[in-house]
Amino acid sequence: MQNKIQPIPIGASSHPEAFYQLGLKAFNSKNFEHAENYFNKAIQADSKQPHYWLAFGLVSQAQGKFDEAIGCLCKALELNPSFARAYNQLGTLNQIKGSLDEAAANFRLALKCLPDFPQAWNNLGSVLNLQGKIDEATVAFCEAVRLKPDYVLAHSNLGGVYQSQARIKEAESCYRKSIELQPDNIYAHFGLGHALIVQWKMEEAEKVLRRAFVLDPGNIQVLNNLAYSLKEQSKHAEAAIFYQRALSLKPNGLKAFIGAHLALPAIYSNATELFAVRKRYTEGLKTLRGNTENFLELEPKELLSGLSWANFYLAYQGQDDKFLQVEYAHFVADILQVVTPDLMQPIKQDPAASQRRLRIGFLSSFMRDCTVGSYFKSWVTSLNRGIFEIYCYHIGHIQDQVTQEFANASDCYKHLVGDVDHVGRQVKKDQLDILVYPEVGMDQGVLILAAMRLAPIQCAAWGHPVTTGHANMDYFFSSKLMEPENGQAHYSEQLILLEGIGTYYSKPVLPSRAKRSDFSLPEECVLYLCPQSLYKIHPDNDRLLLEILARNKNAVLVFFQATDISITRAFMKRLESVLDESGVEKAGQIKILPRMAHENYLRINMLCDVMLDTLHWSGGNTTLDALACGLPVVTMPGEFMRGRQSYGMLKCMGLNELIAHDHKDYIEIATRLGTDRAWHQQVVQQITTRSGAIFAVETPLRQMEQFFVAALNARSSSPPSDNSCN
Repeated sequence: MQNKIQPIPIGASSHPEAFYQLGLKAFNSKNFEHAENYFNKAIQADSKQPHYWLAFGLVSQAQGKFDEAIGCLCKALELNPSFARAYNQLGTLNQIKGSLDEAAANFRLALKCLPDFPQAWNNLGSVLNLQGKIDEATVAFCEAVRLKPDYVLAHSNLGGVYQSQARIKEAESCYRKSIELQPDNIYAHFGLGHALIVQWKMEEAEKVLRRAFVLDPGNIQVLNNLAYSLKEQSKHAEAAIFYQRALSLKPNGLKAFIGAHLALPAIYSNATELFAVRKRYTEGLKTLRGNTENFLELEPKELLSGLSWANFYLAYQGQDDKFLQVEYAHFVADILQVVTPDLMQPIKQDPAASQRRLRIGFLSSFMRDCTVGSYFKSWVTSLNRGIFEIYCYHIGHIQDQVTQEFANASDCYKHLVGDVDHVGRQVKKDQLDILVYPEVGMDQGVLILAAMRLAPIQCAAWGHPVTTGHANMDYFFSSKLMEPENGQAHYSEQLILLEGIGTYYSKPVLPSRAKRSDFSLPEECVLYLCPQSLYKIHPDNDRLLLEILARNKNAVLVFFQATDISITRAFMKRLESVLDESGVEKAGQIKILPRMAHENYLRINMLCDVMLDTLHWSGGNTTLDALACGLPVVTMPGEFMRGRQSYGMLKCMGLNELIAHDHKDYIEIATRLGTDRAWHQQVVQQITTRSGAIFAVETPLRQMEQFFVAALNARSSSPPSDNSCN
């Protein structure tokens, strides 16, 4: 290293500390040229002081002279081998240059010299995080904030690693602490906004992200997340403004482009709006595909982040989505072929598979207490462990007692967090024979992973009952009772039909009975329960509900609030508008209940008189819960499987009298159940005696096992051609 040694004024050699202090003052004022000159003079006057060399290294680093800075720090350590600050700064330079192992080693040396050094703990945590050593990074950041409770950066970094571990509540707490300590911390505001979005606290996320926008109006990540939080609250006009603002800053920004062109509302005001939105979506998808080449100019990491999108609400429009799903799947595949080409290539079946247990993997974001977890848990917990080696990959943020059941039933359980590239490689490394996705389309990460080729045979299922459109998805499991005769035409995958309801579903244990007054429900009225998520209630349902109220003045419709209050407001606005137009009295005839624990939800079922199944998207878990409670369900089968689940259950139980042929028939059945008490009791008795046909039936599981074995045996020649498991 060559230092710029300047001539020293006569007499100055006896005051090196004065030069050093002047250098610090200039450095803190960001006057790096003067600082360099003063530190140089201090060193010339006394070259044996390690802190002078450290200071020279700092100012060299600030000027981008990294090699010169490293030389200065090494000189400081030569003079003082226990100089913790020099090790720490050397580690920082190593990190800047991408030498992560060296950086970690130097931070550890700093801590060996000075264990209570919060900055070194924070810096070590940052390097460990970059190395993918998340648990060790968490320990380091925790130590940093323990030693320095007001350490803003360490709190934010700790929030980041908690978030990457799906420890969202802890991440939220860290971000809030950072903001408390430093109200204008943009990183903490962005992190908190994202943590709130993950928890579906969209209204609160919007407030936090609006503050982040004020702090940094040109931050594209903030703009995209703010737009997303607005979109999920049905504030589409405002969301569009922020997506367009992000595009004005970066015209080929993939996340903003997708958001601007493919955003869908949760609730439609009427059928006219629904079809207009669908037309706009179709045109937007065409525009998206036409711009593929422009997106490929982005960095791989940004492309993968931009693909974090799920067209979740599309399937609730009640139309045939196959063409649109395939088009979007092709777009995703085109991006992945460039970003992760090795994860898109075919995988040969292991020729030795027949000599060992078959490796079956299940990948989901919902291996927890929820609809998907309840419906498909038995696919993991009840498969023959003597034949199958079971791998579970949970990529969701929430883990609970149901998650533990999945883990206990697995030979290998992994809670995989991080970007989809990392997750995909972890799954592929396990060399599975078959990979099953219980749901594709509800979670952004799962949608991307399902486009990859991570196992020789890949299957989807009806956790989200619409085709994935992915070329790398080979089969789609469905229920033979629920699919229409032309069901295969609705899927890009080969349809595999399982008997009965397609799964082993344990009958819920009913809680003790409650009184209607416990839930502020009217005592003498006929309660029609419509428990579906409000975004599932297509505008075509409105006239049915209206007519049922008109036919029975003593009827009350019972709904549940949406997770986000804006969805509830939008739904109620639509329903009240229809009632106003018809002149039907609405006072007291609509009851919106708060979201509640499953035990109380079952009590509501036990207190109601009739469940009204919804058109186009019928009940799944909700219908099973209703039937377990002896609650009659009125349904009318739709064109697609997603509108025929209740139909399949009732058909299986021989309750054809609850299945309507048309709208008029639906209204007649619902009205009679609410007014003819003798018939109502007769139906309840039939439900009670026939429920064994749908609960705790093992046949679908045994058929699935047979399919797995047959598919693997046939792989060497051609896949199974039969579209059933008989």
